[in-house]
Amino acid sequence: MSSKALNRRRFLTTTAGLAGGAFTFPNLLLHGQNTASKKLNIAVIGALGKGQSDTQAIALDHNIVALVDVDKKRVEEAAAKHAKYFTDAGQTAPSTAPKLYQDFRKMLDENHKDIDGVVISTPDHTHFVAAMWALGYKKHVCVQKPLCNTIWEVRELHKAAKAAGVVTQMGNQGRTMEGQRLAKEWIEQGAIGTLKGINLWTNRPIWPQGPLKKVAATAPAELDWDLWLSSEASEPYFEFDIPTGQPNKRGKSVHPFNWRGWWQFGSGALGDMGCHIMDATFSILGQAIPVKIEVESGEVSEHCAPTWSSLKYHFAPGKNNPEPLVVSWQDGVKDGQANKPAKPEMMADLSEDGWKKASSGMIFQGTEAVVYEGDAYCASPSIYPSAKFMDTKKAMAAGTIKKTEARSPKPNNPQGEWAHCIVNGGTPSSNFDYSCPLTEFVLLGNLAIRSGKTVQWDKDAMKVTNDDAANKFIKRASYRDGWLKA
Repeated sequence: MSSKALNRRRFLTTTAGLAGGAFTFPNLLLHGQNTASKKLNIAVIGALGKGQSDTQAIALDHNIVALVDVDKKRVEEAAAKHAKYFTDAGQTAPSTAPKLYQDFRKMLDENHKDIDGVVISTPDHTHFVAAMWALGYKKHVCVQKPLCNTIWEVRELHKAAKAAGVVTQMGNQGRTMEGQRLAKEWIEQGAIGTLKGINLWTNRPIWPQGPLKKVAATAPAELDWDLWLSSEASEPYFEFDIPTGQPNKRGKSVHPFNWRGWWQFGSGALGDMGCHIMDATFSILGQAIPVKIEVESGEVSEHCAPTWSSLKYHFAPGKNNPEPLVVSWQDGVKDGQANKPAKPEMMADLSEDGWKKASSGMIFQGTEAVVYEGDAYCASPSIYPSAKFMDTKKAMAAGTIKKTEARSPKPNNPQGEWAHCIVNGGTPSSNFDYSCPLTEFVLLGNLAIRSGKTVQWDKDAMKVTNDDAANKFIKRASYRDGWLKA
């Protein structure tokens, strides 16, 4: 794929139709700078791990002025790696190092006048409160996927971002890639006939899930456990027993990685991978929200997501699906086997070894062919049978299949795309007008899993219409005082 940025005029023109009601931003004066300097002052909340890679995505072009992590050891390590990153890139490190904090509230309260934007790369349960704190100061925000882990939070975050009038982005890199756009153009322009169904899958979870039992333990000295809990109810630090056969490479503590399987803190396999794997589907189906979700899964506990699930999202007819359509989602390991669909007959050209290696992927089933991607991001899709792919390539070369989707100025770099749009104008491709309903689509699967039954969804009323008990999972029961900014 090309790495050349679109010029500003083309980008603003072509992104106009990317997401309904999307913001369009003018060039901005940034703390006295003109836009030619293109240097934003950015704070990063969640500094190591994913936060580190998110920081590196923008560090060479912008100023990282603050790093925040509830774990003192991790934030200090992140600062050291930040400095080393410039040396490794053959550049001189900034003369001023980022300020280090453990509490994002204190960081924003003390530094908001000097900050343009905030990148949030924390566990899911802190996305909402951290983003809302930043939006309270009208800061541009880039939030890792999923934006939140309850649907109510997603809706509230969307409203707050619109009211603040800032540039927003979710960190799902596939949305910036060429492949997702090609898949949509092929399907919309008839390369596979009529779209009849979609299959999505992942090998996640790769962390412990299922009926886990909390075990009292002593918190690491460098970890501020109370800050880690953030808006969640106060409780003693804990670890957990790992059942036989569950992944155990990363220990038995929720910090810093194994939080994903806990409903309090994460969103299970869906939350981890859904905003990637469902992204192309969401775009191709015109950003539609399902009306019904059927569910089958392993054991679901009050605290944790199951080790596997199979969902059927039902969609009403739309632009690219003239008839009602089912999107099937599968995750985890079921009965000792990867929980994924059978290889379609139209994909006979794909070797069994190639199919086996597709631990995550997607299939768009058409009446004449299928679009297939054995990857989470839809980075490099193909068409099967292979002869149909050759026909499609010829049609693209001849101009009978056209490029109709806006391309990103920063492919494979959602943080870079976000910063680019703050400075130059334009609309990030996973801005909240797009990514909030995408996250809702994903989280509706968890709503069905937690309810244990088919749910019918009324998006306008934001409620399950056939099972009132399921509605308790739409919103957190409560928030601790001091975490929702007034």
